[in-house]
Amino acid sequence: MSKAELWAESYFQRLNKTLEELNKHSLINHLTCMQFEGITDEEILKTETELLELLKSNAEDNGTAVPSSFKFDEYMKAFYKISNGLHISWDSHILQSSLTESEILTSAAAEKFKVAYDDLLQAEGFLSLLPLKNLISYSGMNIYGDPTDSRFGQEIRNQGGHFTYLDFYYFYNDTCIVLNDQDNSGLLYHGDDHSAHYDSDKVSDFVIYMEYLLATRFSVFLRHTAFHNIDTIDDFRKNNYEDIADKIHHENQYADIDDILKYHALDENLLEKFGDLEYLQSKPEEIYRIIEDLLEIVLEDEL
Repeated sequence: MSKAELWAESYFQRLNKTLEELNKHSLINHLTCMQFEGITDEEILKTETELLELLKSNAEDNGTAVPSSFKFDEYMKAFYKISNGLHISWDSHILQSSLTESEILTSAAAEKFKVAYDDLLQAEGFLSLLPLKNLISYSGMNIYGDPTDSRFGQEIRNQGGHFTYLDFYYFYNDTCIVLNDQDNSGLLYHGDDHSAHYDSDKVSDFVIYMEYLLATRFSVFLRHTAFHNIDTIDDFRKNNYEDIADKIHHENQYADIDDILKYHALDENLLEKFGDLEYLQSKPEEIYRIIEDLLEIVLEDEL
């Protein structure tokens, strides 16, 4: 097996352990994970060919050099061969979200794929990693934005590239990927203000992004930790992502689920914004006390 294939296989093994950890945690309320049938080499080639035509069109429209080829990153392809897209969502007993059910599917039907929608608190953890073909078109997806409307997205297009959603995980924020035949192909950027702004100084790539998401249990509110200056990204890449999971775990301030829940409730002020005493008092007494012990507060005083 190639290094890319070994990484992808390891990732899904570690993902299953993370899901078990979340599922067993006393304060996790709902948990959903949907894996999908892996994409074939023929389907990858078809998507690469369609993307090449799109890049040629962009280049001709903007007077830039017309590309002769396009290939997805090997690590990204290895991942998508296992699951063509991935959805994960979870919430805790601390905050009432839009989630109402739990479901773990290792081969979900394509129509079950979920993206973020307009809601105050949809979930505390959410991943909506788009299927490969939807990096070209959002057809069939309930996606309402367009990152190429942003100044940064237009710059990429003007250079002949394609700038598209990769992870449509939150109403306000998203993660986009640059696709072209240049050195910046495969770089990821963090969007905010409903896809209006992208920070060009902070980047990620597919492997680094997915590893940080796994380390932070796909927290919506810790997404920013996956983005760094380009030198940091280059260092990981030069070493073929050697020991990347261990390095990220060592640097991660939020290594435990408890740490993440406390960050959500207190550092992000979600308890203040969305906390509901009546909702919390409807929980079993044991859960209520665990929440107070974790947050080191008296809920009646705070809410």
